[in-house]
Amino acid sequence: MIAAVPAGYSAADLHIHTRFSDGRPSPRAVLSHVKAAGRPDIVAITDHNTITGALQAAALAPEFGVTVIVGEEVSSVAGHILGLFLQERVPPGLTPQATLAAIHAQGGIAVAPHPFYQARRPRRPTELPTMESIGSLAAALPFDAIEVVNGTPFLGRANLRARRFNQTQVRRAETGASDAHILDAIGKGYTLFPGETAADLRLALLNGATAARLRSYHRGELLHYLQFWLRLSLARRAPAW
Repeated sequence: MIAAVPAGYSAADLHIHTRFSDGRPSPRAVLSHVKAAGRPDIVAITDHNTITGALQAAALAPEFGVTVIVGEEVSSVAGHILGLFLQERVPPGLTPQATLAAIHAQGGIAVAPHPFYQARRPRRPTELPTMESIGSLAAALPFDAIEVVNGTPFLGRANLRARRFNQTQVRRAETGASDAHILDAIGKGYTLFPGETAADLRLALLNGATAARLRSYHRGELLHYLQFWLRLSLARRAPAW
């Protein structure tokens, strides 16, 4: 799943979705998959606007020997914001400033995910969330980290722009994550950090001591993702009854 990790370092996938938002797998399936693969060492469940799946995964974690971070991808009025190490759900629909304040108030870490990929906004409230990004506004806000590697296929240009933006303007910790919605995607983007534990990861993020990495997809994995996206697209177009 993940290339050899340097001695003294561990790997974390900090952006994974489950069926509690718009992902396909259950939290149990995610943990079973990670245990079988042996990597990443830490996963963050970050469903859209809910921590229910993350809490379920955290409760199941001892059964699988996988470290789970409770997270959420929050829909602020200006784009998506990742909250990591959360204790409570952060409500959607707040300003980005209020969203970051709510994350930090509970000791969480705030990350700007896929900051330069902009999909369309949902056309009606019943639609599932799309990939809405905070963009260059990230430079003016107190983010702890910037996601410079998002493992979603075909985001190469957006990732490159995010990395350059972080290096030249923001200079925060960099993260890599899969943004997985299917099991095959887990670990395609990941964050290297010194240490082993969730506490080590949190410290590395606060100190800017992380490195983002990316792994390519095989043809069969891309096909699985395409099939998922097609089904998701049909679900978004279905009438709400």
